[in-house]
Amino acid sequence: MRRVLILLVVLLMLPACAAPAEVTEEESPAPPLQEAPEEEVPVEAVPSEDHVLLTLEAPLADGRTLRLEAVGKRVDEYSVGVREVRVYGGEELIQTVLSREAIGAEWDLGMTEEFYNYTECWSPEETLEALDLNFDGNTDFGLFGWTANNTIPYYCWMWDPETEQYQYAFTLQGAESRPETKELTAGYKDGPAGSRYVTEVYKPGETGDLLLDRVEVETWESTGDSGRPGFEIWVPYEEAGPIRPGGPGLNLEEDFHYFHVEYPAAEVREDGTVFRYTEILDWNQEYGELVLTSREEYTDENRQ
Repeated sequence: MRRVLILLVVLLMLPACAAPAEVTEEESPAPPLQEAPEEEVPVEAVPSEDHVLLTLEAPLADGRTLRLEAVGKRVDEYSVGVREVRVYGGEELIQTVLSREAIGAEWDLGMTEEFYNYTECWSPEETLEALDLNFDGNTDFGLFGWTANNTIPYYCWMWDPETEQYQYAFTLQGAESRPETKELTAGYKDGPAGSRYVTEVYKPGETGDLLLDRVEVETWESTGDSGRPGFEIWVPYEEAGPIRPGGPGLNLEEDFHYFHVEYPAAEVREDGTVFRYTEILDWNQEYGELVLTSREEYTDENRQ
C-alpha cells in the first residue's frame, strides 16, 4: 500500500517538473529598403572614358522620330565634353556628328588637339539641346559649346531633308526658339560692365534660310530715369544685304538704323512731385530719322 501511495505522488509531480514549452515570439518584419533619391550626376562622378552622356528624341516633319545620343566624357575637374552625337533611326545608326566640325570652324588654330575634339559643359544634362531652329517641323540640335562669362554659346546643326543628314549651321549665344512667332533669338550681354542686353531676332526667309529681322537692345547706358532701362529696336539698312546667324559681329552704328526707341525720363515739377514718363520715338522713313511720336506716363500700374 505504501508503494502505491509513493507511485501516485511521483505521477502527480511529473507535469510540474517537465520542461516548460518553448514560446516563440513573433518576429517583427524587416524595415523596407530606402531608395536613394534621384539626383543630377556630379561632374566628378562622370567617367573619364567616352560613354553616352545624354539621349534625346528628335521628331521629324515626315512623322519619324530620331534618337540623338551625346557621347563624351569628363574632360577636367569641372567640366564634361561631347565628342560626337550619334543619330539613330530606330536601331540603325544613320550618322555620327563630330564636335570637331563646329569647334574647328569657330576657333582659330593653335589650341591643343584635345580642345578641338570635345565641347565644354557644366553637366551631362546640359550638353545637348533639341529644338526646331528654322520652324520646318524637323528637330535640329545644339551642343553646349563652352563655359563663358555670358550667355551659353551653342554649336548648332540643322536637319537637311534632302540628304537626310544633319549639317553644321552656325554658333549662337543664348539660342532660343519662339515657335509662336517663328523667331529664333540669340541673346547676350554687351557694353561696359554688361550694361546692354542684346537680342538678335532671326526669321525664315522666302527660301527658308534664317535671316536677321531686327536687333532688340535693353540698355542702362543712357537713361533719364535711374532704375529703368531704355529699349531700342534696330533694323539693318537695305544695302547691308541679308544677315545670317553666326556671321561676323554686328556693327549697329554702321549697318543698322533705329526703328523704335523707348526712352525713360523724369522731371521734377514746381510742387516738388516727380513726373515719370517714357518718350516713344519711331523711325520716319521720309525724314530718315527718329521722331517723337508719344509720351506715356510711367506708373506702378503700367510697369512691365
